[in-house]
Amino acid sequence: MPRVFLSPAVLEPGLQGEEFNLDFETAKKLTRVLRLTAGETFVAFDGMGHEWECALTAIEAGEGGKKAKGARAVIVAEREAAPTGVLHLSVAQAIPKGDKMDFVLQKGTELGVTEFWPFDAERSVSKLLGDDDAERATARAERWRKIAAQAAGQCGRADVPIVHAICDFATVVGYGTNGSRCFMLDELPETEPLRVVLQRDPINYEEDVPNRVMLLIGPEGGWTPREREWAERYGVESVGLGRRILRTETAALVAATILQWEAGEVG
Repeated sequence: MPRVFLSPAVLEPGLQGEEFNLDFETAKKLTRVLRLTAGETFVAFDGMGHEWECALTAIEAGEGGKKAKGARAVIVAEREAAPTGVLHLSVAQAIPKGDKMDFVLQKGTELGVTEFWPFDAERSVSKLLGDDDAERATARAERWRKIAAQAAGQCGRADVPIVHAICDFATVVGYGTNGSRCFMLDELPETEPLRVVLQRDPINYEEDVPNRVMLLIGPEGGWTPREREWAERYGVESVGLGRRILRTETAALVAATILQWEAGEVG
């Protein structure tokens, strides 16, 4: 059954037993792309852990009657959403070149990442925190939130990962070391592998509240000595991923998979 993300504001009339209007993009996806017709059902989720079975009730035709311009729906029944995991995993990703961040968001969402923190590192090629880039940074973050919502719909999550506004390195370190374990992935040969660190000091997954862990992923050019010094000062644990040097977008996903494996969420 198709799944779509709908904001609580859109769903509010439906929760009161009334018909509700779908936003244009959702109506387009259901009627033009997936070819649903009035009476057919789909799943709507609100990004906060709730989902419902819904049915299309009406499709508004566009000019000439060829393409749907809008649609209305009703809630048929509430569904039991998949439970949240035992790991509250945050990925702080130095903004990579091109569309690599899209890949991290899509696959990270599939792997159960709870929060994404895009940030400007000292060696980032794409920097978006300058005064002249404020509007572009805001637009980029909004686009990334839409990508995370779409990925959540495709992989069966009822929640949508939080994608924070673009920030600096000090901000993510401050958040990651506040009541949670924070791992900095580093390619230095003397850095202990994540697997060894977890064997020596494992994460306790038996607690009622999900354990908070952050991964710090550097840019294509790697970390600077100043960033390493700053991280060490605040208690960040430097870890590696073995003998191979991974691309920045690959490293985030490999480390997330290892942590989810340890938590029993994959495998």
